[in-house]
Amino acid sequence: MAKMMWRCSVCGDIHYGNKPPEICPTCGAADAFVLTDFDEAMKIIGRRTGPLDSKEKVVASWKDFAERNGAILLTESDEEIDMLCSGVLENLRNKGFRYCPCRIPSGNQLKDQALICPCNFMKQKNWGELGECWCGLFRKKEGRS
Repeated sequence: MAKMMWRCSVCGDIHYGNKPPEICPTCGAADAFVLTDFDEAMKIIGRRTGPLDSKEKVVASWKDFAERNGAILLTESDEEIDMLCSGVLENLRNKGFRYCPCRIPSGNQLKDQALICPCNFMKQKNWGELGECWCGLFRKKEGRS
């Protein structure tokens, strides 16, 4: 099933997925989502943030992601962070997306969305067996699964 864009008719929240949420995560309205299109969604969303196109912005997004997720930590190695961030930014320049430097995109944009850093590492074998993502950028907090 193809993903579509949905708009909450109460608060205007935009959701991208196979089906709309039953409850709006923003306003709590039940069964309020209606199908929308890209142009309408972009008018509603607008340009709220600048592009994540610098080391500072990418690293800040990684730190925010780790802080909001109770099960993961960002590596403490500044050298690893710098190296991986350089790879992510190179992928942005060369391939148009901030792909994980340890993953190889197929060229299928829909399929490759799972490779945008942070990628879908929590679904991978490395995460379950070693407690870290492919690159070692993220790792499990002690005592978390």
